[in-house]
This record gives sequence, structure tokens and C-alpha cells, in this order.
Amino acid sequence: MSAYSETVEAILSIPKFTKEKHDFGVLRSYLAALGHPETGIRVIHVAGTNGKGSVCRMIAGMLQKAGRKVGGFFSPHLVRMNERIRVNGAEIPDGELTECYRLLTEVAKEQNLPQLTFFEVLFVMALLHFHREGVQDAVLETGLGGRLDATTSIPADICIITQIGMDHEEYLGDTPEQVASEKAGIITGDSPVVLHTGDPDRITDRVILERAGQFHSKNIINCGDAEVLSKEVSPLGIDFSFRNDYDRYNHVFLPTTALYQVENAITAISALPLLLPDMGKEGLRDLVLESLAEFRWEGRLEEVRPGLYVDGAHNPSAAAWLAESLVLLSEREEYTRRILIFGASGDKNIREVLRELGRIPWDIVILTRYQGSRAASLDELKEIAGEELADHTTVASAESLAEALAMNENEKNTDLTLVTGSLYLVGELKELLSLRQV
Repeated sequence: MSAYSETVEAILSIPKFTKEKHDFGVLRSYLAALGHPETGIRVIHVAGTNGKGSVCRMIAGMLQKAGRKVGGFFSPHLVRMNERIRVNGAEIPDGELTECYRLLTEVAKEQNLPQLTFFEVLFVMALLHFHREGVQDAVLETGLGGRLDATTSIPADICIITQIGMDHEEYLGDTPEQVASEKAGIITGDSPVVLHTGDPDRITDRVILERAGQFHSKNIINCGDAEVLSKEVSPLGIDFSFRNDYDRYNHVFLPTTALYQVENAITAISALPLLLPDMGKEGLRDLVLESLAEFRWEGRLEEVRPGLYVDGAHNPSAAAWLAESLVLLSEREEYTRRILIFGASGDKNIREVLRELGRIPWDIVILTRYQGSRAASLDELKEIAGEELADHTTVASAESLAEALAMNENEKNTDLTLVTGSLYLVGELKELLSLRQV
């Protein structure tokens, strides 16, 4: 076994989900022992229920286009652990990942430091890699919540909070206000705050704004005040225009048919004047248009081969956004059949997710499991699907994703097939495609 494989195996053996978090003092002890790799790096911290990964990716791409050296910390990974840690879009090399882990374990042993959790280990490794690569900006995607997340252990230069929805209730609370409070926990100082919660009643906005007020945030931008002027969807992508308090952006093009990316793009664009204050409005507009025209983010209504789409929607609000995009997609194209391949984690609100996806007139729904202990059982999925999906929909099941795909081979690519319900399922499909097994 290679040193890289041994490193990945060692990291994967560390617990991923724990209800009790370390005090940030433990993480800071590691950072101190490693010479404070976070020093001198501007930190852009992004939290939220949906869209935070896309917003991170968009901001990183725009800053890179502006000539900055940008580190990105994302979660989860789809196929390889290296996807989580990137510099200027490039994944951390195998040898570098191995070396960063070696340095971390070395200081832990030398100073008898407590064992970090899975996410904490990767976060410290990311900061090490950023330091070694001379990164100027670090764009950090919160793992879970915000208040107690490892990414909050270092001060942020700008805090961004995306759409708020119900997910991880066992950790974050069972009301939107409680979830918003946990997300707002990334605000720990007077740095600027950008929010776009997607809440029409502004209840979650008030929670976040109250937190920002307590810390006397220097600047607050609420993207809920932005006005979308036009939105046109074509097979090539989305062309939209909007205006906010700072400027007007005409004909911004996103090479995706996922409508929810418009809201994410508005959030990223609204943060840009704070990140590049010396660039004039015209320069920012040009930067936005060039950068977003190149935007790519795997697993977000991504067409991985003709007619086969994947999306990581795993909570009701994300499923609602996905369904809206699928309605337009299915209306625009002539498909013989509409096929849903669905698998989810057992701790998710599967009923509400399937209820949202049920807005699409699926011809066939195939229920399946990803390969992992958290996956919901087929029996549970069958029971819920039987209650939530239309009577005219044919429901089948498959023990594996490979089996589900094989059940509906379509050489002419005249079907619309969507694989969704979990990013773990999306990652499994990616791996199957890379191995040429499907």
C-alpha cells in the first residue's frame, strides 16, 4: 500500500460525526504548534444550508481571475479526499496531502495533543497546504452549522451566509430560527457580513442581523434586497440580469440549467466589492461576466452524460429548488421517459424531499442505497415512496446504484434520468463512471 493510500485510510478511520465538539482551544493548540499557518491569509467564511459550496467556488474563481492566489476548503468530497483542499482550483497533490498529515500527527505526538475529529484534521491540513503554497485568500466552506464548526476557530475577514433550510436537526435545532442562529455563529467579530437566506418572511434574516449587530459588523449586505430583472434558460445555460444597492449587472451567463445557481451567483457577486475594493464597477462587471461564464461545480444538476443528470439535493429546500429547475428542463427537451434514481441517508427528511421531487411526473422511480452505513434502507424508502409519489408512477428498487442504472439502459439517450438524494450517491456514480462500469 502506498503512503498516500495509508494516509487516506488513516484519516477515514477517524470519526466523522460527533455531537460533542472540541473546544476551539484544541484546534488553536495544533495551529500554534504548526507555526500558525493561517497567519497572513485573508479568510472568507461561508455558511448556510444550501448553496455554500457553490458560492465558495464562485468567489474563489472570481478572486483567482483577479490575479489572487486562492485556497478553497470544501466538503464533502465526491470521489477523492483531495477534492476538499484546492489551490487555484487544483486539488492538493497526493504527496502533499500525505506530508501535511504527517506534520499534523507529528506535532500531536510531540506535544501530546488530543485527537482531532475527521473534519478538524482536514481543516488543519488545508491551512498547512495554503501556507506552504503562499495562498492569499482562503475560502472556507463550513462543514456543519457554524457556531461550533472547526472553520470558525480562526477569525474571518468576511462572513457569508447562504440559504437557510431544515437539515441536521439533531445538531442544529428543529426551527428555522435555531438553524439560523447556529449558522450565524460564524460571526465572531466586526467583519462584513453578506447574507442571502432565501427566507421570504425574513425571520432567519433577523436572527443573523441581530448577531451581526452584537459584534458591530462594519458592513452588512442583504442579498434579499437584490432584484432579478430577467432570467432566460437555454440548453447552454442561464442568462440573467439583476441589480442591488451597489450596481446593475446585465446578461450574466452561467453554464448550467440549475436555477438555484442564480441566487448563489447574486450572493457571490454582492460580496465581491468587499473583497476587491480597489476595482471599479466596470472592472468588477467584466470580472464577474468572465469568471461565471467558466463556472463549473460537480454534482449540482450536472449532466455527466447525455440525458443523465446528478444533483446532491438532500434536504427539502434543496429538493424544491431542484424540482423547479427540472420542470423547465423537462419542458424544454423531448424525453421518452423521466426516470428518478433516488437514495438518501437515513437521518434526512426523506418524506419531504420525495414530496418536492414528486412535483415532476416521473415515469419510473428506482430506489437504491449508496454503499455506507448511513444509507436509508430500501424498506424505509419503499414505504415513504408509496405514500408520497403519484399512483401512476412505477416504483422499483435496486440493491446498488450500478444495478439501478443497468435497469434502464438507453442507448439513444432519449430519457431524462436524474440521480439524487445524497452527495454520497453522486460520488458513487462519479466513481462508477470513472471506472467505466456504467
